[in-house]
Amino acid sequence: MADDNDGIPPNVLDILKTASEEILEKQDGFYFTVDNGPEENVNETFSYDEAELAEFINFDMIGEEGDNLESFNHLITDTNHIDLTGDRKVLKILLEPGIGQVVPENYVVLIHYIAYISNLQEPFDVTYLQGRKPKRFTLGNGELLPGLEIGIKTMTIGENARFIVKPELAYRELGCPPRIPPNATILFDVHLVSYLSPESILNFDRENRDPDVFNKNLAQVKKLHLEANEQFKLKNMDKAVFKYNRALELLHIAGCKNDNEEIEMMKYLNKLYTNLSLCYLKQCAFNKVCRMGIEALKYSERFSKHSAKLFFNWGKALRLLKDFTEAKKKLQIALKLEPQNETIHGEIHKLEKDKEFHRNVELITFKEDDNTDDNERMAPEFWEVFNTHLTEFYTGNDDVLTVILNKNPDDIEVVKNKASAYDLKVHVITKAGVQTNCIAIQK
Repeated sequence: MADDNDGIPPNVLDILKTASEEILEKQDGFYFTVDNGPEENVNETFSYDEAELAEFINFDMIGEEGDNLESFNHLITDTNHIDLTGDRKVLKILLEPGIGQVVPENYVVLIHYIAYISNLQEPFDVTYLQGRKPKRFTLGNGELLPGLEIGIKTMTIGENARFIVKPELAYRELGCPPRIPPNATILFDVHLVSYLSPESILNFDRENRDPDVFNKNLAQVKKLHLEANEQFKLKNMDKAVFKYNRALELLHIAGCKNDNEEIEMMKYLNKLYTNLSLCYLKQCAFNKVCRMGIEALKYSERFSKHSAKLFFNWGKALRLLKDFTEAKKKLQIALKLEPQNETIHGEIHKLEKDKEFHRNVELITFKEDDNTDDNERMAPEFWEVFNTHLTEFYTGNDDVLTVILNKNPDDIEVVKNKASAYDLKVHVITKAGVQTNCIAIQK
């Protein structure tokens, strides 16, 4: 049979290709060309409609434009990022630490990512919509953008990180029409699912060709899930977290090949993220609880959207981080799912009391001078309010109390001494591995 393009001059084909891309750009929805590397059974183009992409729109991405401003500058603070190249061409913001060693040279990485162009909230590439399996790349052979590879080489298994990559280490001055304009700064939110050595990749491929690989992995996941539950009951939180995370890794690597497998995968992902969120609550790792909520909605939205436990844990963590507006939103979702749940009603009541306490503290500590030293000691009036609230906490039914201090280490020691008088534990809350000025007191 003659080729469909026989008789059409190459220059005409080029014109037709350009015209078709321009037409597609004007249609509703989004058009993407993804993954330049060869891969079996994968289409070279994907079309996402607005409903799909709406799940991944991030309104935090949009920021001011200007000649003197860096792209995504509103996401960067003095302390929340690392300059990986020394010239600000690749910046890293750690969202959630992983475990183990960083990725070795020339290893195969399994990742999910969401990619954004300078200061636009709509992503141009979303691996979560291209099947449930993570994307696979080999480091050191040019499969990844140079800046993204530099970033991934700093990651550990399970880590979530944000990389801001300048044009010189991304698509340069040419861009990648029609998706990427010239000289575009790119932001990648990356989840490193796992990595494998070049020697072990053959075994990995052989195992994944097994038609029953999903069920075999699911059996391991169920075993790990039960073991983690037992560790949780024994209050061995570190061991429980490790086993839940190992189960997550297995599920992500296995992916799914049909609707039935996807349903099973989503069910267990939702269970694992919810259980992890509870473990992190017990560890006073409130930012990690919030991350579990975000990850659950990315990976298992069909079930996570109907999980009152997930939204309850998320809302409680946000309350303890003093983000009362978002906390109330999450708790209202949980209440809508389970209107008669007294625990949720009780948490909303605690939120209102905690909000009032925080408002009283703010009235005492409010300074009109924006240049006030963060290391200034808390005022005596603060300690009067704090002492009353600490006594109420000790005799009440809440399990954690949080308070925002200045950064003066002497005040932190005062809180520790006051808490120890009641035999209470004190945690300094961290975000992406960095200590904050939020202090948690735990029964």
